[in-house]
Amino acid sequence: MPVARLPYVQHQGLQHPGSVLTLAVTEDGTILASGGSQGTRLWDVVHMSEIERPSGSGVRGATLVVIWARQTEEAHDVLYAGTQNGFFYCWREKDGIFEETFVIQTPDIGEITAMAFDSTNNRLCLCTCNDIVQSWAISKDALTGKWTPTNVFSRKLLNFAPRAIAFAAFDNSQDRDIIVLGLHNNGPIYTLRGRTGEIASHWSVGARIGDAAFNWRDGVVCLEDPDSGPALFRLSDQVKSRAYGIERDRAVVRPRKVCFGEQGTTVVCGSDHGCVYVFDTRSGQKLATLSVGSAEWVQVVTTAEIDDVSVIFAAQMRAMDCSEEILVWKRAQPVAEKKSHRNMVAWFFKALVVLGCLAFVYQNVEPILKGIRKDLPETGTNAQEDA
Repeated sequence: MPVARLPYVQHQGLQHPGSVLTLAVTEDGTILASGGSQGTRLWDVVHMSEIERPSGSGVRGATLVVIWARQTEEAHDVLYAGTQNGFFYCWREKDGIFEETFVIQTPDIGEITAMAFDSTNNRLCLCTCNDIVQSWAISKDALTGKWTPTNVFSRKLLNFAPRAIAFAAFDNSQDRDIIVLGLHNNGPIYTLRGRTGEIASHWSVGARIGDAAFNWRDGVVCLEDPDSGPALFRLSDQVKSRAYGIERDRAVVRPRKVCFGEQGTTVVCGSDHGCVYVFDTRSGQKLATLSVGSAEWVQVVTTAEIDDVSVIFAAQMRAMDCSEEILVWKRAQPVAEKKSHRNMVAWFFKALVVLGCLAFVYQNVEPILKGIRKDLPETGTNAQEDA
């Protein structure tokens, strides 16, 4: 039986200039990155406000992919973004301000459809609409201190249309294998050698893959099929273990993003009719249907845990020149948990009051006692001599 969960409640959203095509949240849930027709933007999730960014879209075209990465020697999460015209670039936070560390255009100049980062080896992998898969080593220049990318390999996979890519977490080598998943040809999934790009293995799910989300802890991958919705596969034997059916407009086939939420216990997916669906990962039970207020295509979703509260971010896909709202839902907290939180806050303020009283006594009573002792008649040897 799935654990009973309180409903998601919609909160204040973010007004995003231009269309929204991709979303990603830092590990601590404090900063949201969004990409779209007007480039990449940054948002302070705590205060629900925009953060100053280094640059707009320009010749790079619309931002199609954003990911946050834990990079060696960096105090904060680093942002990587890929664009419509084949550019990828890196932003990092320094002294509270984001700056661009590098920007480079891929040789094939194709739309970048997915990216992943390996924090163990500072490796970035990406794939493009031209069926190209690339691996880049990110290294720091000893003299300038700037990070620079060096191409490790570039490989073309025919009739593939890659939609998702990831480093194999079960591979602990210095050059982790790369898993890349495609939309065409019955959903091919290739495992490439991290050093050379050679094909190590290949299997097919028999359906198109619009997106993928990996849960390495439980050894599963959730694949989003534009025709029938998300499905869960075991990585050990490549067997489908669960399907999550969603309603759809059969007239149009549109890929949607899928992700895990609530520490892997839920699967969250968009739709082509204005809803975000939340499923229990194990049972497949539909836990919530979150409406965005219209029947538009909800292409982009992502999740985060912020102060132990589960949060879902989503955005609709309309015309490229339209402004969109990034919608925000938060899981309601149990009453007992809220009460406990209020009790802790009350206890904290009571403790402050007690400490303040003690400080007052120390600062004001001690001088009074000193004055009283000074006015008392002397005792002991001096008193006896006077007698």
